[in-house]
Amino acid sequence: MMSKKHIALYMCALLALAACAINVSPTAFFYQDAEQKPLDTTKLHAAIQKDEMSAGITQVELTNQQGIVLRGVAVSYANPIVNIVFFADNRMSVSENNSVIHRLGQLPANVLWLDYQGVGASEKASKLSINAIKQDALTQFDYVKNAFDPSLPTVVHGRGIGSYFASYVAANRQIDALVLDGAFNNISDLIANMVPGFSNSFTSMKLHDDVHSMQIAPILRHYEGPLWLVVGEQDKITPYSISQQLLKDAASSKKYISVIPKATHNATLKSDYAITEYKQFLARFTQ
Repeated sequence: MMSKKHIALYMCALLALAACAINVSPTAFFYQDAEQKPLDTTKLHAAIQKDEMSAGITQVELTNQQGIVLRGVAVSYANPIVNIVFFADNRMSVSENNSVIHRLGQLPANVLWLDYQGVGASEKASKLSINAIKQDALTQFDYVKNAFDPSLPTVVHGRGIGSYFASYVAANRQIDALVLDGAFNNISDLIANMVPGFSNSFTSMKLHDDVHSMQIAPILRHYEGPLWLVVGEQDKITPYSISQQLLKDAASSKKYISVIPKATHNATLKSDYAITEYKQFLARFTQ
């Protein structure tokens, strides 16, 4: 996630301009790297060898509708039971989070993960657009049938900010299951949780249209497929109460929630308990 320090500085700058309201644009919360970085899978190779597992790693380049190249990996583990399309959290690039891929691969699963535009190894647009990233999410999902065995079920997994893009895919494509990991419901609540007390300094937030549309509950009210919400017991950014409400809002009759003991916002998948719960969720519709 974007650091609390950066959010606080941004809010203070806005306070100097307006004492009663702030304008929230995508750049206020959606992280972008200053420069593009090479894709690095060194730690992933090492983890696979250490655990004496078999997996194929393919570097992927996709050109989106804007002509921007998105880069990431398609990792195929032995005897997979599912394909996973992964949408990351803020400040979460493929190169710096190889361990997340390996954890998911141990389900076992095939995993597709592309860096968001302007993040990690992907190219950057001249202007950040949430709508463009939503279209990128569909492009990434559509690529799966070329990357992995199409006879396997495909799960869309969103982590943190990625929970919205995963939900957007679920609303616009036929998926087999949806996983929301540390999910939020709307941006104003997310920012308020990231900087406790800041909302008391303002009377309102004015969200740009594409930011205002980033709400998950309205999507879940129409989504009827298998749904798993996972949240850390010590998550203060997207606390359990949010996932609990999303679970209530969801139309699915096959919906489940898991609270990961002692886990913070960024640490759910580090827990063996979380992986065990993940396997149980998959078993409900893959067997």
